[in-house]
Amino acid sequence: MAETMMATQDAAPSLKGELGALDIALATLAYAGPLTGTAGYITYIIGYGNGLGAPLTFIAVMIAFLLFSVGYSAQARFVPNPGAFYAYITAGIGRSHGLGSSFLILGSYLSIGVGFYGFAGIITKQFVENFFGPLPLEWWAYSLIYWAAVGTLAYFHVAISAKVLGVLLVAEVAVVFFFDFLVMSSGGREGISLQPLSLDAFTSGQLGIAFIFGAALFCGFEATAIYREETRDPERTIPRATYAVVLFIGIFYAITSWALITALGNSKAVELSLADPSNAFFNVAKEFGGKILFDLVSVLLLTSTFAAHLSIQNVTTRYVYSLAVDGVFPKVLGVAHPCHASPSRASVTVSCVYLVLTGLLVFTGLSAEQIYSWFAGLASFSILLAMTVTSISAFVYFRRNPTADVSAWQGIIAPALSSVALAIMVALGVYNFASLINGSQSLANIMLALITSTYVIGFLYAGYLRRAKPEVFAKIGRQ
Repeated sequence: MAETMMATQDAAPSLKGELGALDIALATLAYAGPLTGTAGYITYIIGYGNGLGAPLTFIAVMIAFLLFSVGYSAQARFVPNPGAFYAYITAGIGRSHGLGSSFLILGSYLSIGVGFYGFAGIITKQFVENFFGPLPLEWWAYSLIYWAAVGTLAYFHVAISAKVLGVLLVAEVAVVFFFDFLVMSSGGREGISLQPLSLDAFTSGQLGIAFIFGAALFCGFEATAIYREETRDPERTIPRATYAVVLFIGIFYAITSWALITALGNSKAVELSLADPSNAFFNVAKEFGGKILFDLVSVLLLTSTFAAHLSIQNVTTRYVYSLAVDGVFPKVLGVAHPCHASPSRASVTVSCVYLVLTGLLVFTGLSAEQIYSWFAGLASFSILLAMTVTSISAFVYFRRNPTADVSAWQGIIAPALSSVALAIMVALGVYNFASLINGSQSLANIMLALITSTYVIGFLYAGYLRRAKPEVFAKIGRQ
C-alpha cells in the first residue's frame, strides 16, 4: 500500500516549461514595477533620503547587487534545485537555516502582497473618483478586483503570465522613458545639471534611508531562479536573466531619478518631494507632457500595480509549491495541474491566504495607507536580510566545495564583498526601520521581532523534523 502511494506521488504532474531568459527577465522586472517605483519611491529617496544624490544611490545599490549576482549565479550552476534563496541557503549553511530562511522569505512575500493590495486600493479609488467623482465604495472593493484577476491568471501556466507581464512592462517603461526624454530635452525647470551625479550630493542627507528605499526596488529579482523547473536551459538562462534584471533596474532608475530631479529643479526637488511625495511625479508629468501624458501615466500606474501583484503571486506560489514537494507543507499543494503544468493548488491557496490576511487587517481598522507602508517596508527589509544570508551561504558553499569551474572571484571574493555590502544595508535598515515603515519606533521594534520570529520558527521546525520526521528533514531544499 505504501509503495503504491509513493508511486502515485512520484507520478504526480510536475512543473515544466520552456521559458527563456527574456521571459524570466520580463516576469521578474514586473515585480519591480518601474512606473510604480518611479511614482512612489524615487520622490521618497529625494525627500527623505540623500536628496539630489538619488541617481548615484541606484548605481551604488546596483553594484552591490551585481556582486551578489556573481556568487548567486555561480551557485545556481551547482545547486540544480528549485526554491532559489531557500535551496541555495540550504546547500550552503544547512537545512535548518534553509528552512528558517524559507519561512522568512515566504513571510516577506505575503507581506508585500498584502501591502500592494492596500496600494492598489488607494490608487484605483483615486483614479476612479478623479474621473467619475466620489463613489460609495471602500478602497478594499477595488483591491478585490485585482485579487480576482491576479488569482485567475496565476492559476494557469506562467508562460501566460509572462506574456501579459511583458506587454504591460514594455508599455510602462516606454512611457517613463518618454517622460525622461521630454524633461532632459527641454532642460527641466532650471536646466540640466551634473550636481546629482556628484559625490557631494551622494553623501548628503540620510544616505541610509536612501539605500534602503533604493534596495527595495531591486528586491524580487530572485524570481529569475524560482522558475527553474519551468525554464529552458536554466544553467545559462538564470544567470543571463539575473544580470539583465539588475543592470536594467539600476540604469533605469538612475536615469529616471536624474530626469525627475531635473523636472522639479535642483533648488526645489527636495522641498517638493517632501511636500507631496505621492503626486510630485504626476505633477511634473502633466507639466512637461500635458494632460495626455498625465492620463496615460495614471492608467499605466494601475496596470503596473497589477503586473507587480501577478509577479508577487507567482513567486509566492512557487515557494509554497517547493515546500510542499519537500514535505514541509501538505503534499497536496506540491502537485502541478495535469493540463496547465502550473502549481494551481498552491496558487489557489496563496490567493485565499492573501484574501484572509488583507481582510483581517481591514477588520482591525487599519487604513490602506498603513497597510501599504507597514507591510511593504517590512517585506523589503526581510528580503534584503534573506539576500544577505544567501550571499554568506554562497561564500560558505564554495569554501566547502572548491571546484575548478568557479574562479576565486565568483566563489569567494564577490560573495564576500556582497555579504559585507548587504550586511551594511541591513544594519542601516534596522537603524532606520521606523522611517522605512512610516511608523513609530515601538511599531518598528514589534515588526523587527516578527521578522526574527519567522526565521526562528522555521529553524526550530527543522529541528523538530530532524527528530520526528527524518525523511522529510532530509528533503529540505531538495538536497
